[in-house]
Amino acid sequence: MNIDDLVIYDCPLCEGASLLEEEGNSYYVTCMECGCHSVNVNFKTDEDRYKAAQKTIELWNKGKVIKLEPGE
Repeated sequence: MNIDDLVIYDCPLCEGASLLEEEGNSYYVTCMECGCHSVNVNFKTDEDRYKAAQKTIELWNKGKVIKLEPGE
């Protein structure tokens, strides 16, 4: 089970390239084109790290994204 083997789809909004990011003890996916992102999925132990990455990517691939428009 390697995080690099997980498949991240292109952005569901603009079809831009997507990137899995680790921030502290959480993961999120962000679009390199439009800037939308997934929720942060937290992990507490190294054993939970893969599950958190997998859940983050699963939500992203289903189209569960956050997009802030100007003025929000």
